[in-house]
Amino acid sequence: MMTSFFSIDNIAITMLDYSMSWVELLATIFTLACVWLAMKKHILNWPVAIIAITLSFLVFFQSALYADSILQIYFFITSIYGWWYWSRTYGVESDVPVTRLTRVERIYWVIGVFISTLMVSYIMIHLNSWLPKLFPAKTAFPISDSLVMVTSIAGQWLLAEKKLENWFCWIVVNSTAIVIYFQKELKLFSLLYVVLLVIAIMGVIAWSKNDQELRS
Repeated sequence: MMTSFFSIDNIAITMLDYSMSWVELLATIFTLACVWLAMKKHILNWPVAIIAITLSFLVFFQSALYADSILQIYFFITSIYGWWYWSRTYGVESDVPVTRLTRVERIYWVIGVFISTLMVSYIMIHLNSWLPKLFPAKTAFPISDSLVMVTSIAGQWLLAEKKLENWFCWIVVNSTAIVIYFQKELKLFSLLYVVLLVIAIMGVIAWSKNDQELRS
């Protein structure tokens, strides 16, 4: 029942000898748009992100990337928070500024991501045996997918708080996701994350300049 509900194979299209669903195509377009808007610090990145998140959930669940599927629920909640947080002063002189974590905070975040990845990996490895009806297939790439999940959680929160370090999280996420999605035959998503990796690097540069201007 659950598998048929989330099935998207019946709306497959073909582009450049690669079969994909309309859901994957639209998720790719909206994801690319929301990340570009985030790099530009535009508040519209949040409503666009909510659409991308909903579509991505369907794609990931169908591909047995359960950590990524669950991650979309977190993204949905934090996108609503980010939309509210940015909207408080958006477009006025007191716009929420870009800031950096302290050295100690960075150490805590790195340790937290490492420990959380180990914990989530353990859960993902056993998810199919614990809840076979809800998760009918074994988790694909449980360790690397868990790294993507945990680092994305960190990156999304730091993005909502307008911390420069969010882009370093996305560089890790995008680099790992490129390999995962290519191996899962989600070639459009894999290509998308190549573009997102470039945007993340651009985000570091753009937000660093903004932070330096505020410091000067």
